[in-house]
Amino acid sequence: MPEHIGFSEDHHELVGTTDFDFGAVDEALGFIHESRPAARQEAAELFRQLAAWCFRGDKPLRAAAVRFVAIVSGLRPDLVGDRTMKEIASEFGITKQAMSAQSAKFSDAFGIKFARCRSKEAREHMARARIGGPNRNIQSHQTKHDETRNPEKPA
Repeated sequence: MPEHIGFSEDHHELVGTTDFDFGAVDEALGFIHESRPAARQEAAELFRQLAAWCFRGDKPLRAAAVRFVAIVSGLRPDLVGDRTMKEIASEFGITKQAMSAQSAKFSDAFGIKFARCRSKEAREHMARARIGGPNRNIQSHQTKHDETRNPEKPA
């Protein structure tokens, strides 16, 4: 029988086959099957927690995919072609802010700061500035607005 030819499951038809480099899979996985059993258990538990985080709630699989890609793009941006959050969000048909929010939620939940992500403290600082906290002087803007508004007209 020629190389790369086999039989179908019902054994009535010839089908093409391809070589599969199982060694490459082992290498890509870091020979996980050769790791200590405790390390494999820790890896399995970590994966279980990551999957649970991605698939939490009764939401469409697309939401889980967004969460998973948010994790991957934060930990290994090279695996998503070094795309920006904006580019990834566009592919999913969501806003950059929604994508960034998932990344931030994961970062906060697992205590992992991504290289491309602001720290929780920096995000809080920016939020305070947006809502008129001590980092933003909106009072002078409000006073000018009140002075130019005609009190006879409703706001």
